[in-house]
Amino acid sequence: MSIGMIGERELAPLRKINDIYEKVVIAGEYFNPVTQEGIKIILLTDFLLEENG
Repeated sequence: MSIGMIGERELAPLRKINDIYEKVVIAGEYFNPVTQEGIKIILLTDFLLEENG
């Protein structure tokens, strides 16, 4: 799945939020984690398996 397939529908509302918090889109079928305009796009399994701390 590409950034284009994730779509403007998911990214547009996050772009409008002007704060200091990390913005993340969790995709079920996305192969290349990227950051686009400050929005992090990650794979669902990576999110669930991520160890914090």
